[in-house]
Amino acid sequence: MNCKTPINIKCAVLVMMLLQFVISPAVAEVKTFEKKYTYRASELDNEASSKAIGHAQAAGLLYTDLGYYLSEHTDAKLFLLGPKEIRALASALVRAETISESQDGKSFSFSAKIATDPQALVRALNSLRKDSQKSSDVVQIGREVEAALIKIDGLRKKLSSKGADASGEKQYRRAVDDLISWNLSLEAYRLLIADKEREAAEAFTKAIELQKEERFFYLCRERIFEKSGDYQKAKADLDRLIELRPRDDALYLKRAALEEKMGNLDQALADCTRAVEINAGSSEAYYQRGRIYEKTGNLPLAINDYHRAIEKAEEPPQAKEGLAIEKSKTPPQAQASLAQAYQKLGKRETPREYYDSLIAHNPKQESAYYGRGVAEWAAGRYDKAIKDYDVVLQMNPRDERVYLLRSIAYGHLGNFKKALGDYQKALETNPREILSYGSFTKFYGDGENYARAVREFRKIKEMKPADAAGYLYHGIALWELGEYEKAIEDFNKVMKLAPKDTRYYLYRGMAYGKLGNFSETVEYCTRAIAINRKEAMAYYIRARAYEELWAFDEAFQDMISAAWLGLKAAQDYLTREEYKR
Repeated sequence: MNCKTPINIKCAVLVMMLLQFVISPAVAEVKTFEKKYTYRASELDNEASSKAIGHAQAAGLLYTDLGYYLSEHTDAKLFLLGPKEIRALASALVRAETISESQDGKSFSFSAKIATDPQALVRALNSLRKDSQKSSDVVQIGREVEAALIKIDGLRKKLSSKGADASGEKQYRRAVDDLISWNLSLEAYRLLIADKEREAAEAFTKAIELQKEERFFYLCRERIFEKSGDYQKAKADLDRLIELRPRDDALYLKRAALEEKMGNLDQALADCTRAVEINAGSSEAYYQRGRIYEKTGNLPLAINDYHRAIEKAEEPPQAKEGLAIEKSKTPPQAQASLAQAYQKLGKRETPREYYDSLIAHNPKQESAYYGRGVAEWAAGRYDKAIKDYDVVLQMNPRDERVYLLRSIAYGHLGNFKKALGDYQKALETNPREILSYGSFTKFYGDGENYARAVREFRKIKEMKPADAAGYLYHGIALWELGEYEKAIEDFNKVMKLAPKDTRYYLYRGMAYGKLGNFSETVEYCTRAIAINRKEAMAYYIRARAYEELWAFDEAFQDMISAAWLGLKAAQDYLTREEYKR
Protein backbone atom coordinates (compact mmCIF):
# COMPACT_ATOMS: atom_id res chain seq x y z
CA MET A 1 0.00 0.00 0.00
CA ASN A 2 1.46 3.36 -0.99
CA CYS A 3 0.93 6.24 1.40
CA LYS A 4 2.48 9.59 2.05
CA THR A 5 4.01 9.14 5.48
CA PRO A 6 4.57 12.81 6.46
CA ILE A 7 0.94 13.67 5.76
CA ASN A 8 -0.28 10.55 7.61
CA ILE A 9 1.75 11.43 10.69
CA LYS A 10 0.38 14.97 10.72
CA CYS A 11 -3.15 13.67 10.35
CA ALA A 12 -2.67 11.16 13.16
CA VAL A 13 -1.35 13.85 15.51
CA LEU A 14 -4.26 16.13 14.63
CA VAL A 15 -6.82 13.35 15.19
CA MET A 16 -5.28 12.50 18.58
CA MET A 17 -5.42 16.16 19.61
CA LEU A 18 -9.06 16.44 18.55
CA LEU A 19 -9.99 13.21 20.34
CA GLN A 20 -8.30 14.41 23.49
CA PHE A 21 -10.20 17.69 23.28
CA VAL A 22 -13.57 16.02 22.62
CA ILE A 23 -13.38 12.92 24.82
CA SER A 24 -11.45 14.07 27.88
CA PRO A 25 -13.93 15.43 30.41
CA ALA A 26 -13.26 18.62 32.25
CA VAL A 27 -11.58 17.88 35.53
CA ALA A 28 -14.31 18.10 38.14
CA GLU A 29 -13.65 19.96 41.38
CA VAL A 30 -13.91 17.32 44.12
CA LYS A 31 -14.40 18.51 47.68
CA THR A 32 -13.56 16.06 50.46
CA PHE A 33 -14.92 16.16 54.00
CA GLU A 34 -13.35 13.88 56.63
CA LYS A 35 -14.13 13.12 60.25
CA LYS A 36 -12.60 10.98 62.97
CA TYR A 37 -15.08 9.97 65.63
CA THR A 38 -14.90 7.81 68.72
CA TYR A 39 -17.99 6.30 70.29
CA ARG A 40 -17.68 5.23 73.90
CA ALA A 41 -20.08 2.36 74.47
CA SER A 42 -22.22 2.09 77.58
CA GLU A 43 -23.18 -1.00 79.53
CA LEU A 44 -26.31 -1.15 77.40
CA ASP A 45 -24.39 -1.50 74.14
CA ASN A 46 -23.10 -4.49 72.26
CA GLU A 47 -20.86 -4.43 69.20
CA ALA A 48 -23.79 -4.11 66.75
CA SER A 49 -25.43 -1.20 68.57
CA SER A 50 -22.08 0.57 69.08
CA LYS A 51 -21.30 0.39 65.38
CA ALA A 52 -24.78 1.52 64.35
CA ILE A 53 -24.75 4.51 66.71
CA GLY A 54 -21.12 5.42 66.03
CA HIS A 55 -21.54 5.29 62.24
CA ALA A 56 -24.73 7.37 62.41
CA GLN A 57 -23.11 10.04 64.61
CA ALA A 58 -20.00 10.23 62.43
CA ALA A 59 -22.14 10.46 59.26
CA GLY A 60 -24.28 13.14 60.92
CA LEU A 61 -21.22 15.32 61.53
CA LEU A 62 -20.08 14.89 57.92
CA TYR A 63 -23.48 15.74 56.46
CA THR A 64 -23.68 18.79 58.74
CA ASP A 65 -20.35 20.06 57.38
CA LEU A 66 -21.45 19.29 53.83
CA GLY A 67 -24.78 21.05 54.32
CA TYR A 68 -23.19 24.23 55.66
CA TYR A 69 -20.63 24.23 52.83
CA LEU A 70 -23.35 23.92 50.18
CA SER A 71 -25.40 26.65 51.89
CA GLU A 72 -22.46 29.06 51.97
CA HIS A 73 -20.49 28.35 48.79
CA THR A 74 -22.89 27.06 46.11
CA ASP A 75 -26.21 27.88 44.44
CA ALA A 76 -27.94 25.72 47.04
CA LYS A 77 -28.41 28.94 49.00
CA LEU A 78 -30.89 30.03 46.32
CA PHE A 79 -33.19 27.07 46.93
CA LEU A 80 -34.73 28.63 50.06
CA LEU A 81 -33.88 25.53 52.07
CA GLY A 82 -32.48 25.50 55.59
CA PRO A 83 -29.16 23.77 56.44
CA LYS A 84 -30.98 20.76 57.92
CA GLU A 85 -33.07 20.30 54.77
CA ILE A 86 -30.01 20.59 52.55
CA ARG A 87 -28.19 18.14 54.80
CA ALA A 88 -31.08 15.65 54.60
CA LEU A 89 -31.37 15.86 50.80
CA ALA A 90 -27.59 15.58 50.36
CA SER A 91 -27.53 12.46 52.55
CA ALA A 92 -29.81 10.72 50.03
CA LEU A 93 -27.55 11.67 47.12
CA VAL A 94 -24.07 10.92 48.43
CA ARG A 95 -23.00 8.23 50.90
CA ALA A 96 -20.54 8.78 53.75
CA GLU A 97 -17.79 6.16 53.33
CA THR A 98 -16.03 4.50 56.27
CA ILE A 99 -12.28 4.68 55.75
CA SER A 100 -11.32 2.71 58.83
CA GLU A 101 -12.70 1.54 62.13
CA SER A 102 -11.14 0.08 65.24
CA GLN A 103 -12.17 -1.17 68.65
CA ASP A 104 -10.40 -0.64 71.94
CA GLY A 105 -12.34 -2.19 74.77
CA LYS A 106 -15.47 -0.10 75.02
CA SER A 107 -14.34 2.51 72.50
CA PHE A 108 -15.15 2.31 68.81
CA SER A 109 -13.24 4.66 66.52
CA PHE A 110 -14.32 5.57 63.00
CA SER A 111 -12.74 7.52 60.16
CA ALA A 112 -15.22 8.53 57.47
CA LYS A 113 -15.30 10.84 54.49
CA ILE A 114 -17.50 12.30 51.80
CA ALA A 115 -15.88 13.08 48.45
CA THR A 116 -18.12 14.87 45.97
CA ASP A 117 -18.24 17.42 43.18
CA PRO A 118 -20.23 20.23 44.86
CA GLN A 119 -21.62 21.63 41.59
CA ALA A 120 -22.82 18.22 40.40
CA LEU A 121 -24.28 17.55 43.83
CA VAL A 122 -26.18 20.86 43.78
CA ARG A 123 -27.69 20.00 40.38
CA ALA A 124 -28.82 16.63 41.72
CA LEU A 125 -30.10 18.28 44.89
CA ASN A 126 -32.10 20.78 42.83
CA SER A 127 -33.68 17.94 40.86
CA LEU A 128 -34.55 16.06 44.05
CA ARG A 129 -36.13 19.06 45.77
CA LYS A 130 -38.48 19.51 42.79
CA ASP A 131 -39.88 16.01 43.41
CA SER A 132 -42.19 16.91 46.30
CA GLN A 133 -42.89 13.29 47.32
CA LYS A 134 -39.28 12.17 47.45
CA SER A 135 -37.93 15.37 48.98
CA SER A 136 -40.52 15.41 51.78
CA ASP A 137 -39.84 11.73 52.49
CA VAL A 138 -36.08 12.27 52.64
CA VAL A 139 -36.46 15.26 54.98
CA GLN A 140 -38.71 13.16 57.23
CA ILE A 141 -36.10 10.39 57.30
CA GLY A 142 -33.47 12.94 58.33
CA ARG A 143 -35.68 14.16 61.18
CA GLU A 144 -36.35 10.61 62.36
CA VAL A 145 -32.65 9.65 62.35
CA GLU A 146 -31.85 12.75 64.39
CA ALA A 147 -34.74 12.01 66.78
CA ALA A 148 -33.56 8.42 67.23
CA LEU A 149 -30.03 9.57 68.14
CA ILE A 150 -31.42 12.10 70.64
CA LYS A 151 -33.62 9.43 72.21
CA ILE A 152 -30.71 6.99 72.48
CA ASP A 153 -28.55 9.63 74.15
CA GLY A 154 -31.33 10.47 76.59
CA LEU A 155 -31.85 6.83 77.50
CA ARG A 156 -28.11 6.33 78.03
CA LYS A 157 -27.98 9.18 80.52
CA LYS A 158 -31.19 8.18 82.27
CA LEU A 159 -30.42 4.50 82.59
CA SER A 160 -26.76 4.91 83.54
CA SER A 161 -27.70 7.23 86.44
CA LYS A 162 -30.25 4.89 88.04
CA GLY A 163 -29.15 1.55 86.61
CA ALA A 164 -30.78 -0.34 83.78
CA ASP A 165 -33.45 -2.93 84.45
CA ALA A 166 -34.99 -5.31 81.91
CA SER A 167 -37.58 -2.72 80.92
CA GLY A 168 -34.91 -0.05 80.38
CA GLU A 169 -32.76 -2.36 78.31
CA LYS A 170 -35.79 -3.19 76.16
CA GLN A 171 -36.45 0.52 75.59
CA TYR A 172 -32.83 1.04 74.60
CA ARG A 173 -32.81 -1.90 72.15
CA ARG A 174 -36.03 -0.55 70.57
CA ALA A 175 -34.46 2.89 70.18
CA VAL A 176 -31.42 1.37 68.48
CA ASP A 177 -33.68 -0.65 66.17
CA ASP A 178 -35.48 2.61 65.30
CA LEU A 179 -32.16 4.19 64.33
CA ILE A 180 -31.13 1.20 62.21
CA SER A 181 -34.54 1.04 60.48
CA TRP A 182 -34.51 4.73 59.56
CA ASN A 183 -30.97 4.41 58.21
CA LEU A 184 -32.21 1.45 56.15
CA SER A 185 -34.98 3.66 54.75
CA LEU A 186 -32.37 6.28 53.85
CA GLU A 187 -30.44 3.61 51.97
CA ALA A 188 -33.69 2.57 50.29
CA TYR A 189 -34.15 6.13 49.02
CA ARG A 190 -30.62 6.21 47.67
CA LEU A 191 -31.53 3.07 45.71
CA LEU A 192 -34.81 4.63 44.53
CA ILE A 193 -32.98 7.70 43.25
CA ALA A 194 -30.64 5.35 41.39
CA ASP A 195 -33.70 3.60 39.82
CA LYS A 196 -33.02 0.37 41.72
CA GLU A 197 -36.59 -0.17 42.84
CA ARG A 198 -36.39 -3.89 43.65
CA GLU A 199 -33.39 -3.35 45.95
CA ALA A 200 -35.17 -0.34 47.51
CA ALA A 201 -38.22 -2.50 48.31
CA GLU A 202 -35.94 -5.05 49.96
CA ALA A 203 -34.37 -2.33 52.12
CA PHE A 204 -37.83 -1.15 53.24
CA THR A 205 -38.69 -4.79 54.03
CA LYS A 206 -35.67 -4.97 56.36
CA ALA A 207 -36.79 -1.72 58.00
CA ILE A 208 -40.30 -3.16 58.50
CA GLU A 209 -38.84 -6.25 60.17
CA LEU A 210 -37.35 -3.93 62.81
CA GLN A 211 -40.40 -1.62 63.08
CA LYS A 212 -43.49 -3.62 62.20
CA GLU A 213 -45.90 -0.76 62.94
CA GLU A 214 -44.17 2.14 61.16
CA ARG A 215 -46.66 3.56 58.64
CA PHE A 216 -44.01 5.39 56.59
CA PHE A 217 -42.15 2.21 55.58
CA TYR A 218 -45.31 0.46 54.37
CA LEU A 219 -46.39 3.50 52.34
CA CYS A 220 -43.01 3.80 50.66
CA ARG A 221 -42.90 0.10 49.80
CA GLU A 222 -46.52 0.17 48.60
CA ARG A 223 -45.70 2.97 46.14
CA ILE A 224 -42.83 0.90 44.74
CA PHE A 225 -45.02 -2.18 44.32
CA GLU A 226 -47.83 -0.19 42.71
CA LYS A 227 -45.49 1.57 40.29
CA SER A 228 -44.00 -1.78 39.22
CA GLY A 229 -47.49 -3.24 38.67
CA ASP A 230 -47.32 -5.70 41.59
CA TYR A 231 -50.78 -4.74 42.83
CA GLN A 232 -51.25 -7.75 45.12
CA LYS A 233 -48.18 -6.86 47.17
CA ALA A 234 -49.20 -3.20 47.19
CA LYS A 235 -52.64 -4.17 48.47
CA ALA A 236 -51.11 -6.37 51.17
CA ASP A 237 -49.21 -3.34 52.49
CA LEU A 238 -52.40 -1.24 52.51
CA ASP A 239 -54.31 -4.07 54.21
CA ARG A 240 -51.68 -4.14 56.95
CA LEU A 241 -51.77 -0.35 57.35
CA ILE A 242 -55.56 -0.40 57.71
CA GLU A 243 -55.20 -3.08 60.40
CA LEU A 244 -52.84 -0.73 62.23
CA ARG A 245 -54.94 2.42 61.59
CA PRO A 246 -58.57 1.38 61.06
CA ARG A 247 -59.85 4.98 61.42
CA ASP A 248 -57.62 6.53 58.74
CA ASP A 249 -60.03 7.41 55.91
CA ALA A 250 -57.19 8.36 53.53
CA LEU A 251 -55.88 4.78 53.66
CA TYR A 252 -59.28 3.46 52.55
CA LEU A 253 -59.30 5.92 49.64
CA LYS A 254 -55.81 4.85 48.62
CA ARG A 255 -56.83 1.19 48.70
CA ALA A 256 -60.02 2.01 46.77
CA ALA A 257 -57.93 3.58 43.99
CA LEU A 258 -55.78 0.45 43.88
CA GLU A 259 -58.81 -1.85 43.82
CA GLU A 260 -60.18 0.20 40.92
CA LYS A 261 -56.94 -0.35 38.99
CA MET A 262 -57.31 -4.08 39.64
CA GLY A 263 -60.90 -4.02 38.36
CA ASN A 264 -62.40 -4.80 41.78
CA LEU A 265 -65.11 -2.12 41.71
CA ASP A 266 -67.24 -3.67 44.48
CA GLN A 267 -64.29 -3.61 46.90
CA ALA A 268 -63.37 -0.08 45.78
CA LEU A 269 -66.95 1.05 46.46
CA ALA A 270 -66.87 -0.54 49.92
CA ASP A 271 -63.62 1.25 50.78
CA CYS A 272 -64.97 4.63 49.59
CA THR A 273 -68.12 4.12 51.64
CA ARG A 274 -66.01 3.31 54.70
CA ALA A 275 -64.00 6.51 54.11
CA VAL A 276 -67.25 8.52 53.99
CA GLU A 277 -68.42 6.88 57.24
CA ILE A 278 -65.17 7.80 58.98
CA ASN A 279 -64.93 11.34 57.59
CA ALA A 280 -68.27 12.69 56.39
CA GLY A 281 -66.58 16.00 55.51
CA SER A 282 -64.20 14.51 52.97
CA SER A 283 -64.78 15.96 49.50
CA GLU A 284 -62.34 13.46 48.02
CA ALA A 285 -64.20 10.48 49.50
CA TYR A 286 -67.50 11.55 47.91
CA TYR A 287 -65.78 12.29 44.61
CA GLN A 288 -64.05 8.90 44.44
CA ARG A 289 -67.24 7.06 45.39
CA GLY A 290 -69.15 9.01 42.75
CA ARG A 291 -66.67 7.88 40.12
CA ILE A 292 -67.12 4.24 41.14
CA TYR A 293 -70.90 4.57 41.10
CA GLU A 294 -70.67 6.03 37.60
CA LYS A 295 -68.43 3.21 36.43
CA THR A 296 -70.92 0.64 37.72
CA GLY A 297 -73.80 2.42 35.96
CA ASN A 298 -75.48 3.83 39.06
CA LEU A 299 -75.75 7.39 37.76
CA PRO A 300 -78.29 8.77 40.28
CA LEU A 301 -76.02 7.84 43.22
CA ALA A 302 -72.98 9.14 41.31
CA ILE A 303 -74.69 12.50 40.79
CA ASN A 304 -75.60 12.68 44.47
CA ASP A 305 -71.99 12.05 45.49
CA TYR A 306 -70.63 14.60 43.01
CA HIS A 307 -72.92 17.23 44.52
CA ARG A 308 -71.72 16.32 48.00
CA ALA A 309 -68.08 16.49 46.87
CA ILE A 310 -68.59 20.01 45.55
CA GLU A 311 -70.35 21.10 48.75
CA LYS A 312 -67.69 19.60 51.04
CA ALA A 313 -64.83 21.11 49.04
CA GLU A 314 -65.73 24.50 50.47
CA GLU A 315 -65.06 23.25 54.00
CA PRO A 316 -61.58 23.34 55.63
CA PRO A 317 -59.18 20.73 54.16
CA GLN A 318 -59.10 17.45 56.07
CA ALA A 319 -57.02 15.30 53.74
CA LYS A 320 -54.40 13.12 55.34
CA GLU A 321 -50.77 14.11 54.77
CA GLY A 322 -49.12 12.49 51.75
CA LEU A 323 -52.18 10.44 50.73
CA ALA A 324 -55.25 12.41 49.63
CA ILE A 325 -55.39 14.57 46.52
CA GLU A 326 -55.20 18.32 47.16
CA LYS A 327 -58.58 19.74 48.09
CA SER A 328 -58.37 22.51 45.50
CA LYS A 329 -58.31 19.94 42.70
CA THR A 330 -61.54 18.22 43.70
CA PRO A 331 -64.22 20.81 42.74
CA PRO A 332 -63.41 21.08 39.00
CA GLN A 333 -63.10 17.30 38.76
CA ALA A 334 -66.46 16.84 40.44
CA GLN A 335 -68.04 19.60 38.32
CA ALA A 336 -66.94 17.97 35.07
CA SER A 337 -68.02 14.50 36.24
CA LEU A 338 -71.37 15.85 37.40
CA ALA A 339 -72.09 17.38 33.99
CA GLN A 340 -71.13 14.16 32.20
CA ALA A 341 -73.27 12.04 34.52
CA TYR A 342 -76.30 14.27 33.97
CA GLN A 343 -75.79 14.11 30.22
CA LYS A 344 -75.61 10.31 30.34
CA LEU A 345 -79.01 10.39 32.02
CA GLY A 346 -80.28 12.71 29.29
CA LYS A 347 -80.78 15.58 31.76
CA ARG A 348 -78.93 18.23 29.83
CA GLU A 349 -80.69 21.18 31.45
CA THR A 350 -79.22 20.44 34.86
CA PRO A 351 -75.54 20.89 34.00
CA ARG A 352 -76.38 24.09 32.11
CA GLU A 353 -78.14 25.44 35.19
CA TYR A 354 -75.26 24.28 37.34
CA TYR A 355 -72.78 26.18 35.16
CA ASP A 356 -75.14 29.16 35.31
CA SER A 357 -74.69 29.23 39.08
CA LEU A 358 -70.92 28.94 38.76
CA ILE A 359 -70.80 31.85 36.32
CA ALA A 360 -73.06 33.95 38.56
CA HIS A 361 -70.65 33.30 41.43
CA ASN A 362 -67.52 33.94 39.35
CA PRO A 363 -68.07 35.62 35.93
CA LYS A 364 -64.40 35.14 35.03
CA GLN A 365 -64.32 31.35 35.42
CA GLU A 366 -63.26 30.19 31.97
CA SER A 367 -63.95 26.50 32.64
CA ALA A 368 -67.59 27.26 33.53
CA TYR A 369 -68.26 28.92 30.17
CA TYR A 370 -66.50 26.03 28.44
CA GLY A 371 -68.58 23.47 30.34
CA ARG A 372 -71.84 25.29 29.66
CA GLY A 373 -70.91 25.57 25.99
CA VAL A 374 -70.36 21.82 25.83
CA ALA A 375 -73.72 21.23 27.54
CA GLU A 376 -75.51 23.56 25.12
CA TRP A 377 -73.75 21.94 22.17
CA ALA A 378 -74.76 18.45 23.35
CA ALA A 379 -78.37 19.63 23.67
CA GLY A 380 -78.34 20.93 20.07
CA ARG A 381 -78.50 24.61 21.07
CA TYR A 382 -75.58 25.56 18.85
CA ASP A 383 -76.24 29.31 18.82
CA LYS A 384 -76.03 29.43 22.64
CA ALA A 385 -72.94 27.20 22.63
CA ILE A 386 -71.27 29.65 20.23
CA LYS A 387 -71.93 32.55 22.63
CA ASP A 388 -70.19 30.69 25.47
CA TYR A 389 -67.29 29.73 23.21
CA ASP A 390 -66.96 33.40 22.24
CA VAL A 391 -66.41 34.28 25.93
CA VAL A 392 -63.84 31.50 26.37
CA LEU A 393 -61.87 32.65 23.33
CA GLN A 394 -61.86 36.23 24.61
CA MET A 395 -60.17 34.93 27.76
CA ASN A 396 -57.90 32.45 25.97
CA PRO A 397 -57.53 33.11 22.22
CA ARG A 398 -55.01 30.23 21.86
CA ASP A 399 -57.39 27.40 22.86
CA GLU A 400 -57.61 25.23 19.74
CA ARG A 401 -60.27 22.98 21.35
CA VAL A 402 -62.75 25.85 21.48
CA TYR A 403 -62.10 26.93 17.89
CA LEU A 404 -62.71 23.33 16.89
CA LEU A 405 -65.98 23.05 18.86
CA ARG A 406 -67.22 26.43 17.63
CA SER A 407 -66.44 25.45 14.05
CA ILE A 408 -68.56 22.31 14.39
CA ALA A 409 -71.39 24.35 15.95
CA TYR A 410 -71.24 26.78 13.00
CA GLY A 411 -71.31 23.79 10.64
CA HIS A 412 -74.48 22.47 12.28
CA LEU A 413 -76.08 25.89 11.76
CA GLY A 414 -75.08 25.83 8.08
CA ASN A 415 -72.63 28.72 8.39
CA PHE A 416 -69.81 26.95 6.54
CA LYS A 417 -67.77 30.09 6.01
CA LYS A 418 -67.41 30.74 9.75
CA ALA A 419 -67.02 27.02 10.41
CA LEU A 420 -64.10 26.84 8.01
CA GLY A 421 -62.58 30.04 9.45
CA ASP A 422 -62.60 28.59 12.98
CA TYR A 423 -61.12 25.31 11.79
CA GLN A 424 -58.31 27.20 10.07
CA LYS A 425 -57.60 29.06 13.34
CA ALA A 426 -57.52 25.75 15.21
CA LEU A 427 -55.02 24.41 12.69
CA GLU A 428 -52.87 27.53 12.99
CA THR A 429 -52.93 27.35 16.81
CA ASN A 430 -51.98 23.68 17.08
CA PRO A 431 -51.58 22.08 13.64
CA ARG A 432 -50.38 18.68 14.83
CA GLU A 433 -52.87 18.05 17.62
CA ILE A 434 -56.23 18.87 16.04
CA LEU A 435 -58.56 15.88 16.15
CA SER A 436 -59.02 15.47 12.40
CA TYR A 437 -57.78 17.26 9.34
CA GLY A 438 -60.61 15.52 7.56
CA SER A 439 -63.08 17.91 9.17
CA PHE A 440 -61.29 20.72 7.34
CA THR A 441 -62.29 19.29 3.98
CA LYS A 442 -65.72 18.30 5.33
CA PHE A 443 -66.73 21.95 5.71
CA TYR A 444 -66.11 22.54 2.02
CA GLY A 445 -68.13 19.42 1.23
CA ASP A 446 -71.01 20.53 3.45
CA GLY A 447 -71.01 23.75 1.49
CA GLU A 448 -71.02 21.69 -1.74
CA ASN A 449 -67.65 23.12 -2.76
CA TYR A 450 -66.19 19.68 -3.47
CA ALA A 451 -63.45 20.83 -5.82
CA ARG A 452 -62.08 23.14 -3.09
CA ALA A 453 -62.24 20.27 -0.57
CA VAL A 454 -60.08 18.13 -2.84
CA ARG A 455 -57.50 20.89 -3.29
CA GLU A 456 -57.28 21.69 0.41
CA PHE A 457 -56.86 18.06 1.40
CA ARG A 458 -53.88 17.69 -0.90
CA LYS A 459 -52.19 20.56 0.93
CA ILE A 460 -52.64 19.25 4.45
CA LYS A 461 -52.62 15.45 4.25
CA GLU A 462 -48.81 15.31 4.52
CA MET A 463 -49.04 16.69 8.07
CA LYS A 464 -51.36 13.92 9.25
CA PRO A 465 -51.18 10.97 6.84
CA ALA A 466 -52.84 8.56 9.30
CA ASP A 467 -56.05 10.59 9.62
CA ALA A 468 -58.80 8.16 8.58
CA ALA A 469 -61.52 10.83 8.63
CA GLY A 470 -59.44 12.97 6.29
CA TYR A 471 -59.39 10.28 3.64
CA LEU A 472 -63.10 9.65 4.21
CA TYR A 473 -64.15 13.25 3.53
CA HIS A 474 -61.71 13.58 0.68
CA GLY A 475 -63.12 10.41 -0.84
CA ILE A 476 -66.65 11.72 -0.45
CA ALA A 477 -65.65 14.93 -2.21
CA LEU A 478 -64.18 12.92 -5.11
CA TRP A 479 -67.30 10.75 -5.15
CA GLU A 480 -69.51 13.87 -5.43
CA LEU A 481 -67.32 15.05 -8.30
CA GLY A 482 -67.86 11.74 -10.08
CA GLU A 483 -64.24 10.55 -9.67
CA TYR A 484 -65.29 7.19 -8.26
CA GLU A 485 -62.07 5.26 -8.87
CA LYS A 486 -60.02 7.90 -7.05
CA ALA A 487 -62.60 7.90 -4.27
CA ILE A 488 -62.15 4.13 -3.90
CA GLU A 489 -58.39 4.65 -3.45
CA ASP A 490 -59.11 6.93 -0.48
CA PHE A 491 -61.65 4.50 0.97
CA ASN A 492 -59.03 1.72 0.70
CA LYS A 493 -56.68 3.80 2.87
CA VAL A 494 -59.49 4.47 5.32
CA MET A 495 -60.17 0.76 5.80
CA LYS A 496 -56.49 0.15 6.63
CA LEU A 497 -56.49 2.95 9.21
CA ALA A 498 -59.89 2.15 10.76
CA PRO A 499 -60.95 -1.38 9.77
CA LYS A 500 -63.87 -1.52 12.23
CA ASP A 501 -65.72 1.59 11.05
CA THR A 502 -68.68 0.51 8.92
CA ARG A 503 -69.05 3.89 7.20
CA TYR A 504 -65.96 3.28 5.09
CA TYR A 505 -67.27 -0.04 3.77
CA LEU A 506 -70.56 1.61 2.87
CA TYR A 507 -68.96 4.48 0.97
CA ARG A 508 -66.68 2.11 -0.88
CA GLY A 509 -69.67 -0.06 -1.76
CA MET A 510 -71.57 2.96 -3.06
CA ALA A 511 -68.56 4.02 -5.13
CA TYR A 512 -68.49 0.59 -6.79
CA GLY A 513 -72.22 0.95 -7.39
CA LYS A 514 -71.63 4.22 -9.24
CA LEU A 515 -69.14 2.32 -11.42
CA GLY A 516 -71.79 -0.34 -12.13
CA ASN A 517 -70.00 -3.05 -10.12
CA PHE A 518 -72.95 -4.09 -7.92
CA SER A 519 -71.37 -7.39 -6.84
CA GLU A 520 -68.64 -5.38 -5.08
CA THR A 521 -71.36 -3.21 -3.50
CA VAL A 522 -73.00 -6.35 -2.08
CA GLU A 523 -69.64 -7.62 -0.77
CA TYR A 524 -68.72 -4.43 1.11
CA CYS A 525 -72.20 -3.94 2.55
CA THR A 526 -72.04 -7.54 3.76
CA ARG A 527 -68.72 -6.73 5.51
CA ALA A 528 -70.31 -3.71 7.18
CA ILE A 529 -73.20 -5.87 8.43
CA ALA A 530 -70.71 -8.43 9.80
CA ILE A 531 -69.21 -5.64 11.93
CA ASN A 532 -72.57 -4.15 12.98
CA ARG A 533 -75.76 -6.13 12.38
CA LYS A 534 -77.83 -3.04 13.22
CA GLU A 535 -76.37 -0.91 10.42
CA ALA A 536 -79.66 -0.10 8.65
CA MET A 537 -78.04 1.78 5.77
CA ALA A 538 -75.94 -1.29 4.88
CA TYR A 539 -79.11 -3.37 4.38
CA TYR A 540 -80.69 -0.59 2.32
CA ILE A 541 -77.70 -0.12 -0.02
CA ARG A 542 -77.31 -3.89 -0.42
CA ALA A 543 -81.02 -4.18 -1.25
CA ARG A 544 -80.65 -1.62 -4.03
CA ALA A 545 -77.57 -3.47 -5.34
CA TYR A 546 -79.47 -6.81 -5.27
CA GLU A 547 -82.20 -5.19 -7.37
CA GLU A 548 -79.64 -4.24 -9.99
CA LEU A 549 -78.42 -7.86 -9.94
CA TRP A 550 -82.05 -9.11 -10.31
CA ALA A 551 -81.89 -10.85 -6.94
CA PHE A 552 -85.30 -9.58 -5.85
CA ASP A 553 -85.95 -11.98 -2.96
CA GLU A 554 -82.67 -10.97 -1.32
CA ALA A 555 -83.43 -7.30 -2.05
CA PHE A 556 -86.84 -7.57 -0.40
CA GLN A 557 -85.43 -9.23 2.74
CA ASP A 558 -82.74 -6.52 3.10
CA MET A 559 -85.26 -3.73 2.60
CA ILE A 560 -87.48 -5.28 5.31
CA SER A 561 -84.45 -5.39 7.67
CA ALA A 562 -83.57 -1.74 6.98
CA ALA A 563 -87.17 -0.65 7.56
CA TRP A 564 -87.43 -2.72 10.78
CA LEU A 565 -84.26 -0.97 12.03
CA GLY A 566 -86.02 2.37 11.55
CA LEU A 567 -84.57 3.68 8.29
CA LYS A 568 -87.27 5.96 6.84
CA ALA A 569 -85.93 5.67 3.27
CA ALA A 570 -86.48 1.91 3.44
CA GLN A 571 -89.93 2.31 4.97
CA ASP A 572 -90.92 4.70 2.19
CA TYR A 573 -89.44 2.39 -0.43
CA LEU A 574 -91.60 -0.50 0.75
CA THR A 575 -94.75 1.51 0.06
CA ARG A 576 -93.99 1.37 -3.64
CA GLU A 577 -96.45 -0.68 -5.70
CA GLU A 578 -94.06 -3.51 -6.52
CA TYR A 579 -93.53 -4.29 -2.84
CA LYS A 580 -97.23 -4.45 -1.93
CA ARG A 581 -98.21 -8.05 -1.45
